Amino acid sequence: MKVSCDLECGAAMCREDMEQHLKRDCGMVRSQCNLGCRVRLTRNDLKIHEKVSCVRRIVQCDHCFADVRYWDIPKHLKECPKVRVACELCSVEIYREYMTEHIEKYCPEEMVECPFVKYKCMTRIKREDMDKHLEEKETKHLGLKLTTMEDLITKQSEKID
Repeated sequence: MKVSCDLECGAAMCREDMEQHLKRDCGMVRSQCNLGCRVRLTRNDLKIHEKVSCVRRIVQCDHCFADVRYWDIPKHLKECPKVRVACELCSVEIYREYMTEHIEKYCPEEMVECPFVKYKCMTRIKREDMDKHLEEKETKHLGLKLTTMEDLITKQSEKID
């Protein structure tokens, strides 16, 4: 003789199959979320909860496609290498993973030292102004270079004597 499920899920079975049905199959049995968030829902609702709304579900980052827990997305986005961020110096938008290289090699607003620093030109200016500096100070740079070479020749002569 068939009976209806005690939890009214709509299933009909033999009385002796009821226990197995409730343990394994009945969608109306309340269970705790398998992802560890401690929510208790019916099995039917848990399937949806675990895929769609659980804060511990795994989702894919829209930028780098890494698997991240839903509740860690804000933290991940602050570190994700594929998120575009504005350079603090020049405001250009660039992927986070390239920001260090941008600042060190390309950012026009980065302060850089004159390539003639080894000849004692102590100028530090924005990268975008360096060409102008080199052009305007060409004579000064040649003089610094000449002075450095004269100093080396003098030192070498003193060693020989």
